[in-house]
Amino acid sequence: MSNFKKPDQKAISALLNLAAAKLGTSPEALEGQLKSGNLNGALGGLPADQQQKLRAALSEPSAAQKIMNSPQAKAIMEKLNKKQH
Repeated sequence: MSNFKKPDQKAISALLNLAAAKLGTSPEALEGQLKSGNLNGALGGLPADQQQKLRAALSEPSAAQKIMNSPQAKAIMEKLNKKQH
């Protein structure tokens, strides 16, 4: 049984929008690449060192959870939620 809660769709949408803007793609294209497992396409706009860090975080669920629970990630989510309302 997983210890993870079901992700909030608003939060996922906000993160996709933010990540897509940083990567120079659309949220829909990024979501499609991630769902298909095409990390090369999804991460192609990042510098190599950032790609490596993100791959490492995504390969370990506890690391990804730690990142999402960080004060920085929470602050970003609050800003994005305020912009959407």
